Amino acid sequence: MYQIASLFENFPIVSHSRMVNRGFGVWMVWGAKLDDSIVRSMSDFGGMIMSQGHNQAYWFFFSNDVFRVVARLEIWARLNPMSVFIQIMPATLLVDYKLNLSLKVSDEFTNQEVALPTEFEVIVHPQLSDEIKSISGLNLEEVRSPSGISKSGWMSLVPDQGLGYDSVQNWYFIMIPVGNPSDKDFIKGWRSFFSEIQVLMQRLGVQYITSDVKVILPIGSLSLLRSFLKELVALINRVRASEGEDVSYWPSVMALVPQLNMSFNDEILRKVNLDWDKLTPDCPHLRYRDAFLLGKDFAVNEVRFGSEQENLDGWCHVSLKSGVESDASGAMEVTISRRVSIGEYEDCFYCGMKNHLPSNCPSRKLSGLDQRDWKQLAAIDNERFNEGFQNIDLIMQGKEKIIDEFSNLVLKGKGYEGIISKALFGINSVSQLRTLYMVWRCRGKEWPKGIKEQGPEEGELIWSAYDSLVNGSFSDSETLTKNAMIRFSRSYQPRSLMGFLELESGNNEQAYFYWQEAERLSFSPLQQAYFIYLQGRMLEVTGEFAEASNTYRRAARTCPEWLEPQYRRAVCMVKMGFAEQAISYFEEIISKDPNYFNRVAIDPELDRGRLTVMSAMGQLWEAAEAEAKDVATGMDTLAADISQWFVEGHEFAEEAAKFMERMGKLAKIKNFVAFRHLTLGIERLTEEIDKRVEYEIKVINKKLEIYREELKDIQREASWFPFPKLLTEFNGDFNYCADKIYWIKTQHLNQAENFRKSQQYLNQIDDRLKKLKSRLVTLRVVRDSTLFIMLLGRSFIWLEVLFLGIALLCIPGLIYYSKHIESNFLIDIIIRQKWEFQQGLILILSILALAISAFRAAVVFEKRKRELFLISDTKEKDKEKK
Repeated sequence: MYQIASLFENFPIVSHSRMVNRGFGVWMVWGAKLDDSIVRSMSDFGGMIMSQGHNQAYWFFFSNDVFRVVARLEIWARLNPMSVFIQIMPATLLVDYKLNLSLKVSDEFTNQEVALPTEFEVIVHPQLSDEIKSISGLNLEEVRSPSGISKSGWMSLVPDQGLGYDSVQNWYFIMIPVGNPSDKDFIKGWRSFFSEIQVLMQRLGVQYITSDVKVILPIGSLSLLRSFLKELVALINRVRASEGEDVSYWPSVMALVPQLNMSFNDEILRKVNLDWDKLTPDCPHLRYRDAFLLGKDFAVNEVRFGSEQENLDGWCHVSLKSGVESDASGAMEVTISRRVSIGEYEDCFYCGMKNHLPSNCPSRKLSGLDQRDWKQLAAIDNERFNEGFQNIDLIMQGKEKIIDEFSNLVLKGKGYEGIISKALFGINSVSQLRTLYMVWRCRGKEWPKGIKEQGPEEGELIWSAYDSLVNGSFSDSETLTKNAMIRFSRSYQPRSLMGFLELESGNNEQAYFYWQEAERLSFSPLQQAYFIYLQGRMLEVTGEFAEASNTYRRAARTCPEWLEPQYRRAVCMVKMGFAEQAISYFEEIISKDPNYFNRVAIDPELDRGRLTVMSAMGQLWEAAEAEAKDVATGMDTLAADISQWFVEGHEFAEEAAKFMERMGKLAKIKNFVAFRHLTLGIERLTEEIDKRVEYEIKVINKKLEIYREELKDIQREASWFPFPKLLTEFNGDFNYCADKIYWIKTQHLNQAENFRKSQQYLNQIDDRLKKLKSRLVTLRVVRDSTLFIMLLGRSFIWLEVLFLGIALLCIPGLIYYSKHIESNFLIDIIIRQKWEFQQGLILILSILALAISAFRAAVVFEKRKRELFLISDTKEKDKEKK
């Protein structure tokens, strides 16, 4: 249970009240997280948050705008269910002599408690029923009071969904320069200073009139008042601090007065009962009740003139608190061309402009959904948007055929005006004919990736009908389409094209019907979502914003990754007057695709809530710009880190250098998309560096193991070399590799210096291993040759000894046996030339011994080599085990 008493404990105790004002107290309890748009709406309608606790808060309102904002929230809750409990009761504001605020409420409200709400519920104290009856469209119904609430006969608020319930708070701000208007210094100083104020008013879209040198401008909302006063005071402080440099400063008195049905003319000055001569220059003067609504950024200061200020309608002046800066941002400086936002027709279905009918829209000549338009817009500074719109106005000046000029800009336009024009007609590209052509050829199943899967044109009849419509042959296209509907009764294509034909004929209901039929006959989520989107767009341009919002939501559910229906839904909220609620949707969409920020900045269909939306976009701009600046200042450090981590010529280092070059170009562009791409790009690069270093460390360790095994093999092979003194250079390379492998293994590779050195050493180790392996070939030849010669020599010696013995015994034996044998001329010859025969025999036997030895060595060579090296390998393995 949530107890209201815990909120009242936070109110300061006011023993002596200086000012007292009856108003409306609002106790709010919510489940989960409270949407920021609710807080923003309450604040913009004049609510002051007096106390806040866990999932509950207490607000105070001076005026019956409390019922209007709550009615808007209840209508909004019907479209977007939320769990919020709101109780509205009488309350009294107390202001002490130090201008501290407190509240006094009846005892019947101080002991209430309520459970966590499950739906949006508003109950109102019956004492406030007269206030509600005075507001058109609001009604009360009896309701059973929730458990824990006081028994006062609480009633439920029932708003009419067809009404807007805009705030009735509005003011006139008046500025009067101090001094003699005929004085030269006055003329020079005021003219220079007022030029700065004009820039401010132009940026905020505020109109003004001048009477002599007096300036009067209407302020239509509390959010505009906050923005205007904050920037005005900041401008005054800045100009006074830099006087004499670029602009002169001139003091002026200024005051904010309620409109009270006064017409916007110079008669206002005579109707305002205020002594201007007693106002403090350069300090905006307001009533206390208005000053307290400005919020925590402003300090409320007393003024002492006339009678003592004893009520909240008395006068004070405000100043910015220390450390509070202006809300000015580049995102708020986009002024849309009047040629784009103003016209005599309703919103064009294809592009949203009001200066032509759909049948004459320049978008009909476009083809393809090319993202280059948004890339070009993202590549220029935000301040160039205004220049582009100004150029459009200059080009259109004095021209009668505006549509033809827009067509030329879209198809052939150069410069900023061409970029802006292409982007303007790209905002609603999904609802244009070029998208229908792509949907017909599409083979994908889901938006947005699926639309890129394009197939060939199939069939002839429907494509001819499409070409006829695009080329302006309406009757031919209609005839071909109707024939196609008869011939292909189950095809969605002719019905979808018939919807566009009915649209351009002005039959919106029939177009809506045909797109419903096309949705029913579609077979992929992409096609279904597309035709649902077209139905939503039709409801939107005909003013059925609530139904359009629900239809867009249905399209988004069909293809959840598709942002277009989500964006159109947010636009519908703005058109309904729920700009505060739409901001959170815009922010969510922009977080997924930054290009939507630029789309919001130039979208002419956001006129109703443009100031509110752009104020919020200004905060996004400032945050993105500040983050991008921080990232840009760290790019040099990041580049140095890359050079520290990776050696010159490394594949990743080269890719990173090219990427950093692109990021450097982005850092020079003052555009929200550039800010986000820069921030996300550097963040992604930093992550890639970490991943790459981690991967490279694994590679280094893997290579070390491979190199270590290769060194062992080389060592084993080289250890059999019979002439170790000849291996001086070989041993030097070997020892170098071994030392560097040991060094890398014993270092912390997560340090840049060690990591970089390790990469260098690995390259050197690899080179030296290649040299060792090439030399090892020679060593193997010498080693194997030596082993072969040894085997051959061993066999040869034994055989030679044996054969010599045989040769020595051959002659004596022959002589001995010849005595018993009859004379033979052959034997006689041998005996007569016994020494020559002896020598010849020895030579023959030696050659035979050598041949046999060579044969035997060749046969047993591989076996003996394996046996010897196996013995060596076994001994080394035993040593490693020990």
